[in-house]
Amino acid sequence: MAEAQLPHRVDATKLVEINQRFNAEIDSSELLRLNESVDQCLAPVAVDVSFDRDQERHRVMMGKCSTRVSMICQRCLGTVDVDVESQFSLGLVFNDDQAKNLPRSLEPVEMDENGIIDLWSVMEDEVLLALPMFPMHSDNECRIQQQPEPENTTSGNEKRPNPFDVLAQLKQK
Repeated sequence: MAEAQLPHRVDATKLVEINQRFNAEIDSSELLRLNESVDQCLAPVAVDVSFDRDQERHRVMMGKCSTRVSMICQRCLGTVDVDVESQFSLGLVFNDDQAKNLPRSLEPVEMDENGIIDLWSVMEDEVLLALPMFPMHSDNECRIQQQPEPENTTSGNEKRPNPFDVLAQLKQK
């Protein structure tokens, strides 16, 4: 079954009042910031989001989003496919004063004066925050060959040179 496409801009205040839930997708090729941050988007962004009020009556948007992207492996510089998932709890606010009053468990998202938010932009932010800082293949999949540790060529009887001997000689002068 194909998922419906997520609305771009929504009236968040209205959606909170009717406890709206969306289970939809965003065409990842239309998320410009995401496309600039990865080598390639391999799947649409699947979104499951609900609008509600928490126990303290704050407007909240909670849910999860996921996608699959191709990124550059920071070890071998080849491409690595990465599953990206994010779970979020966001507090919907009109200004900074309201944001300061949110509990620490809620990240603020500012609505415009009419209660409108760009839902695609918020979901793109969540995906961007979930991207790995240093994407890498697993050790056995990476194309770069790890250099074996050099064997200790000195036997237990041989004395290794002290790197601080040079300083000791300078101190004697």
